[in-house]
Amino acid sequence: MKINALYAAVCLSLLSQTTSANENQKDELERIEVQGSQYKSTGTKSSLAPINAPFSISHIDQDTLQLRQADSVNAALRYVSGITPESRSTVTIFDQYTIRGFESYRNYYDGLELQSNNLWNLYPQVDAFATETIEVLKGPASVLYGSAPPGGMVNQIAKLANGTEQTQIRLRVGSRALKEIGIDHGGVITDELSYRAIALSRTSDGQQKTTEEERTVFAPSLRWQPNHDTALTAQLYYQDDPKAIPSTPLHSVGTLTRASYGYLDADAFAGDINWSNFDRTTLMAGLKLEHNLSDNWALFANWRYTDAEGLQQNTYNQNLIADSDTILARAAYKTDETQHGYVLDNQLSTHFTVGNSSHHLLLGFEYKTLSSTVGYWDTLGTGTPSINLAAPNYAAFDISALPLNFYTETHDIEQSNRAFYIQDEVTISALTLLAGLRYDSFTSDVTADKNYAGTEWQTESNIDDTQLTGRIAALYQLDSGWRPYVSYSQSFEPVAGEDSVTQQAFKPTEAEQWELGVKYQSRNTQLTFALFDLTKQNEIINSKDFVTKTQAGEIQSKGIELEASHTFNEQVDVQFNATHLDQKVTKNELDQDLVGKRLVWVADNTASLWLNYYPSLLDALKVSVGARYVGESYVGKYNSDTVPSYTLFDIAFDYELSEQARLTFSISNLSDKRYVGACYDESNCWMGAERKADVGLHYRF
Repeated sequence: MKINALYAAVCLSLLSQTTSANENQKDELERIEVQGSQYKSTGTKSSLAPINAPFSISHIDQDTLQLRQADSVNAALRYVSGITPESRSTVTIFDQYTIRGFESYRNYYDGLELQSNNLWNLYPQVDAFATETIEVLKGPASVLYGSAPPGGMVNQIAKLANGTEQTQIRLRVGSRALKEIGIDHGGVITDELSYRAIALSRTSDGQQKTTEEERTVFAPSLRWQPNHDTALTAQLYYQDDPKAIPSTPLHSVGTLTRASYGYLDADAFAGDINWSNFDRTTLMAGLKLEHNLSDNWALFANWRYTDAEGLQQNTYNQNLIADSDTILARAAYKTDETQHGYVLDNQLSTHFTVGNSSHHLLLGFEYKTLSSTVGYWDTLGTGTPSINLAAPNYAAFDISALPLNFYTETHDIEQSNRAFYIQDEVTISALTLLAGLRYDSFTSDVTADKNYAGTEWQTESNIDDTQLTGRIAALYQLDSGWRPYVSYSQSFEPVAGEDSVTQQAFKPTEAEQWELGVKYQSRNTQLTFALFDLTKQNEIINSKDFVTKTQAGEIQSKGIELEASHTFNEQVDVQFNATHLDQKVTKNELDQDLVGKRLVWVADNTASLWLNYYPSLLDALKVSVGARYVGESYVGKYNSDTVPSYTLFDIAFDYELSEQARLTFSISNLSDKRYVGACYDESNCWMGAERKADVGLHYRF
């Protein structure tokens, strides 16, 4: 990894601070008043505005989330450049998307990772109703967040107590028997103490036949602010998902290609009503401390504890039975998972000047630990009824007769991470410089007991490694409103297992990115245009017979992104996003046939347009129309087929009934277009989201 330039930049920043002290300069330092909820950018952990940040970042506010009926991160990302959203849109147990060509399941909540072991199926989610805003940081983010996918990260910023009195009640009904009530209430107890409570109850049918969804959320917070220098916020987030929809795939025959019975509908289901559910409970408790130690030093501490459990009953496809395109062989499996852990991010920051340069220096220490248990049971197809896709029987399983003990695994997983990081944000007139380094030390110990048809054995996998990552970037503000920028950044992800060639534990995968772009802001227009070259190394590869596994793979993703918004007049404003990706395998020493192939889940081209119209004759009405295009993607690692491109249209109406009340009406996939969302391989495809409509009544007082 290339860190020499980064190391030099950080050293220069520290040297500048030392020089300032030696010259005994008495700088006029800006005092930070701890009032309300001070904005901290996901990209810098500082108050640097996104328009002045030398990298790409997207922002989605709560009003937009509600207008577009986005209940999940998946749905919220439909109109963001660089992202292929909703790879499995019929699945609700996790958010899956790709950023700049790389897959991600991992979201952040208020700057801290939503903890999971990233090995199985239990991924905590935070409902969009409990989210104030969503920020998408594109490109490697390890310099501030440690282990992270190469393409970027998504951070959900929580609704928290902020010293104001307000109440919002939201009622929604809609397609698939949707029924929802949401309450967002905040108030002031004393001059120093304020509170806020978020509550939500939602039920609906799933898109796939016989499936259902149910969710309850309770998220209270309490903020104590005794003076302008100190604030302490305590928060709780509880979410119960007794009915979530697991990932039950379909075969490519009937989805991508025509079967003897025709094509499957968007609500097709290959599971069983008696054996298809995911029951998840998540409890998170957190504390945030903001404190000005002096006129020029500030402390920010962010701590959260997570306890989660999930029970899944589901099926997976084996293949179509020989000489048939209707009978699909299946296996039944069950997972029982628990997780508990905590993460602490301590930040110490200071402002100072050196000559004509202004510095914001950030020092951080992060510690996190997670303990997980996993139980896994699988029939491997033995004694498991198949399904006739042309005439499906959704209640074929006799649960008591399923031989789930045919193959079993139990896992104990212990993971921990310690990290130190430093970042200097330098402003010299119209120039903004950003330089940072982070050192991570991480461990992972996995013990597994396995049983196959009565034969028992045990495996162990251990990781004990370190990683240094960095970032350096610059942006220049021109008088015309244009802001050209350039950045270099790195990321890593630990990998469990052993290299069968070197007989050594796998090293972390590494990624590095160069990005060149320009931003523009005027009274009516905002724009970000970016060119990036992102390379992931140390990728795990297998020989064709799966006997050999080693780290000798490389993937490159080059692309162009555009995000633009413009207000034409008081009646019309528009947002436009477009992305072109050129992603492929550039190195594979064990299978040259894979070189040049594209990864699954990733669309080469995406684009979207969202237009808001405020009729002059109806001041209370807002009409919004959206169009989104997702280009073709590929099937299987050898790209044996393609998933066709698709274009969808959305529409939304927002009408102010009074100063307190609003009525909303939204439809996604207006034409109810049937399309395939993605295919992992020929046996595993997922249909795209069908038309969905809802009506909402929002009352504020």
